[in-house]
Order: sequence, then structure tokens, then C-alpha cells
Amino acid sequence: MSFKKVNEKLEINKRLKNDTELKKAYDEAQREYEIVKQLVKMRNEMGLSQSDVAKKSGLTQQMVSRIETVDNSPTLKNFIKYIDSVGLEIKIVKKTEGMEYSKV
Repeated sequence: MSFKKVNEKLEINKRLKNDTELKKAYDEAQREYEIVKQLVKMRNEMGLSQSDVAKKSGLTQQMVSRIETVDNSPTLKNFIKYIDSVGLEIKIVKKTEGMEYSKV
């Protein structure tokens, strides 16, 4: 049996276009990924280790590590402790019409 090269981005986009539930789940996961990625990037730019964040926030280093893992959903209380300890703030703003999150 021969293998055929598949353009995974094209396949993902096709499936997202045809399956609204999949698209919704994908967009949600993408937003979570972007938030976690931005947190880690900003923490690193500030020269802070996970241990530094743990000491400042009162969380354990393991809890900080879990917050920085996409597959984990921290409590809002712990997320805010993390955000505060690195000198960041959360702002809630209204979405603009037609805003797209999926970037495949």
C-alpha cells in the first residue's frame, strides 16, 4: 500500500468549514493556546522562572507549570494570582464583529 502526502492545513480547514461544532471547539482551543503562549512569553521576557512566579503568587511551582500547560484549566483564583504576580492585568473588551481566531 502506498502512502499519499496530505496537506494537513488544507484538510483541517476543510473539516473546520464543514463542521460547525468542530470549528467551535477548535477556536476555543486556539484561544486558550494563544493566552498560555502569551503568558509564558511575557514571563520569560521579564526574566522570571516558574519558581519566581510561585514565590510571588503563593502558588506551588507545580501549579504554575500546570497553568502554563494548555491541557489544564486553572481556577480563576489561581489564574489571577499568576497574572498579578508577574505584574499583568486582565481586561475584558467587547469582541469586534467578524473576529476570527482560527489561524491554521
